Order: sequence, then C-alpha cells, then structure tokens
Amino acid sequence: MLPLVPIVTVAYLALYTFAFSIPSNLRPSQRPLGASLQVEKIDLGAQSSLVSWLEHEEKIALDKLLQNVAPGGVNAPDAAPGTVIASPSKTHPNYYYQWVRDAAITVGTLVELYREDSSSYVSSKVVPIIEAYAGLSNKIQHTHNPSGSFDDLSGLGEPKFMVDGTPFTENWGRPQRDGPPLRAITLMQYLSAYNISHSELWNTANGVNPFADLYDSRLPANSTIKADLEYVSHFWRESGFDLWEEVNGLHFFTAIVQLRALREGSKLASSFGDHGAARFYYDQASELEKTLLPRFWDSNKGHIIETLDSPRSGLDCGILLGSIHGTTPECSTDPSSASQCSHAPYSDEILVTLYAMVRDQRLRFPINAIPSQEAFDPLAGVGIGRYPEDGYNGYETIAETGNPWFLCTSSTSEVLYRTRLHLLATNSLKVTERGLPFWKALTLRDNLQTGTYAKGDPIFIKAVERLQSVGDSFLAVLKTHVDGEGAMSEQFHRVSGFMEGARDLTWSYGAFLQAVRARKAAN
Repeated sequence: MLPLVPIVTVAYLALYTFAFSIPSNLRPSQRPLGASLQVEKIDLGAQSSLVSWLEHEEKIALDKLLQNVAPGGVNAPDAAPGTVIASPSKTHPNYYYQWVRDAAITVGTLVELYREDSSSYVSSKVVPIIEAYAGLSNKIQHTHNPSGSFDDLSGLGEPKFMVDGTPFTENWGRPQRDGPPLRAITLMQYLSAYNISHSELWNTANGVNPFADLYDSRLPANSTIKADLEYVSHFWRESGFDLWEEVNGLHFFTAIVQLRALREGSKLASSFGDHGAARFYYDQASELEKTLLPRFWDSNKGHIIETLDSPRSGLDCGILLGSIHGTTPECSTDPSSASQCSHAPYSDEILVTLYAMVRDQRLRFPINAIPSQEAFDPLAGVGIGRYPEDGYNGYETIAETGNPWFLCTSSTSEVLYRTRLHLLATNSLKVTERGLPFWKALTLRDNLQTGTYAKGDPIFIKAVERLQSVGDSFLAVLKTHVDGEGAMSEQFHRVSGFMEGARDLTWSYGAFLQAVRARKAAN
C-alpha cells in the first residue's frame, strides 16, 4: 500500500473449577453480580464509582487490545504486520488466529480513534497498524484457501487465517460472508477519515489515484475494497455460516453489514468516477433491503430472528451487533440520513429484540437472578450471552452450558446509548405499536400510549434518563466480572461469574471501547 505516513513500531508494555462454589475471599472485582444492580435507581455513589472505573478501564482495554495486534503487540510477536489475533490463548481453547470478521471490527475501532483526532498521540500509534492491516488484507485476499481462490473471488469467504497470513486448512464452518463487507466498511471509513485529514493528496497527485491499492475501478478487481465490494454484490444471496460459525444459512448480521458495505461502496465508487459500479452496488443494496431484510422480522414472535428457517428461537446477540456495525454512528445524530439507516440501534425492531433478549437471559443464567419482585426492573443490566440455545462454554459444547459474553453485554449498552443520542439529536420520541413493549419497559409505564413525545414532555425526559441509567447498568455488570487487572476473557460463568474461555479476547475489549465511546457521545 502507498505509505500514507511513516510506519513506526508500536510498543505496549481462571480455570473451570468454580462452577458451583464461590470462595469467600474473592476480590471485589471477581464477586458474582449482586442484587444492588437489579434495582431501578443507581445511587450517586455507585454512579460515581462506575464513571471512575470506566475511565480507568478504557485505558486498560485499549492497551490490552493493542497487545493483540501486530506490529508491536506483545501477544503477537510472530504475527505478520497487520494481524489481529483473536486471543493470545493457544490451547484450551486455541484462538491464536486472525479471523477476518474480528480483525475488521477491531481495526474499525482503531479507525474511529483516528477519526476523532488524527493528530493525537493515539492516532500516531494506530495509523501504522491500520496501514499494515490494509496491506495484509490484500495479501490474504489473493491467498488460495479452502473456500476458493481470488480468480473468482470465492476465496474471500474464508473466515480465518494463520497469524503469518497463510491459509488455515482444517475443517471449519465456511464460507462466512460477513468478512468482506466488514473489511470493506473498515477500509472505506479509514479512507474517508484519512482524506479529511490529508485532503492535499488529491491536489498533488497529478491525476494519479493515490489510493489505487485500496480502490481502483478496473476489472477484474484487484484493489482491496473493490474486490470486497464485488464479492458482496455478487454473493449476498448465497448462504454461508453465521458469525458464531455454527449454522449455515442466511443471517441478519451478515445481511445488514452487506447492506452497509454496498451503500457506502456505491458512494465511494461514484467519488472515484466508477459510475457503473456505483449504480450496480446501489441496485444490489436496494434489492437486498427490499427482498431479504424484511424476512428477518417475525411478527408472531415480535422480534427479529438471526437466521432464516432455523429451529432456534431466533434471539441472538448478533442482531444487536448487526445494528451497530451495519449502520453508521451518524444514523443516531443526523435525521436526514434516516433512509440510509435501516435497523439502526434506535429502530423499533432492534429495541424490542433487545428487550426480548434481556428477558430471556435474565431467566436463563443463575448469575442474573434478581432477589425479589420488589426490586424488579425489566431492563436492568444482566449478563448477555450469544443466543438462548447456546451450549458452548468457552472450551467445549455441552447442552445448556453457554455463558454470558463480555462483548454481547457491552453491545447491549451501546445500543441503548446510541438510542439516547438519537432522542437528544431529534428532540423527539416516537412510540409505535411495534416498539411499544420496549418503551413501556424502559419508562416503567404499563399504560404508555403510542404517539410522539417532544422534548420537555415527562415521557421524553424519563426515556432519556433511563436510557443512560439502564445502559450504565450493563457496563456495571462488566465491572463486576473483570479481574483485578481489568482483563476481559470471552465469557463469564453462568453460575459463579468467573471468567471463562479464551483470555484477553480482542473483541471483548473492542466492544467495551465502542460502548464507552457511545456513552460519551450521548452525554
């Protein structure tokens, strides 16, 4: 890739035996979730404590995330530059690989840090990582693998690679079709942010495209973003494995990130004068939105389902993740972009699905138990797992042993914060029949009526306040289950609350950072 800035070197300096017993000498940060988090109001002392912890944990999370990224990450010393390891864990379980999905989402988090302040010290550290990631992405795109080859683009559906960039050849759930759109989104966001901070490049390029390695209109596609967009536009109708790598089919998470990639790709193609592709990507996005996305709403269940024609209930953390990664943060603040924000976090469909998920998870995991009906708050923070039927406990799959996940719990809070931001930006709360169950639970008013509540209305004020406090209550759950050093694994145990599964999961840290960023934006 054309060096946009000089590459610099970045330097950054729980066993399964407690399932049914809780030692009395645990550190406070490792104690199981207590009843104090289940009541409606969080006292000011607890609120102050949470804010202080968030400020401290934010620094820890960023540092631990960067430790899992090459170049410079101490946990990835033998990884090719641009690699994002899922976890340093190499045994029981082995997550020492680069997943295309996880890497794209993680680097997307770094892109947002760069976008916020391109001249900051943090940006000077993350830009070389983003640049290396872009270069490695092009390399692995061209790497023949079990999913296929680059010649017909089928190989872009390969879900994970070895940390040196070579293919992973063992049996796996493949192809997975969410990687290419997520990678395209991350690189398009970086291209946009970099162009804003370096607009002079276009004036000094003498007619030469300074970003040709990222986007070039020529076919067959050879540039990274162009290849991913071609893959998405031609394969979105095809089935593949879900983001949890377990079920083959058509999935909400995959569809919504494909839609975003095609929409943003259409605009990018137009800006590069690739008007034929711009129209094609736009048409594919329109067809996907009209013919596929509506199928995920189940009117009988009253919520979105993650996978079509699946025997599962359909509730899935992937739906919340899809609303986050399948729409831009601007969707929450710019009313004029509403037509481009299908299934945004504040949408009725997402919010009632979140409510259904919280109700299920509260009853499913003993760690989420409430002490009495007097303290009951239908939306109070609980540990959120992947989906109700999950049997993966971090090490093996056994029925009814699934646990809450850090990244799912963080993402629940992010949806609530981004909804709060939307209300503050529009100065209006519109309650429809579809969204009514969520808003009743949020405002604690069983007699709430449909209608529009303007800024200043007691209902609007209550909703805004509760979106903040309820969002905070989910982050407070994380505060309870991290260890004394602020580390986050993949999961925490459904009974004991101890961390389980792969240690220092990169996505756990990234999801937490995104939630904290959303909280700041909504304040």
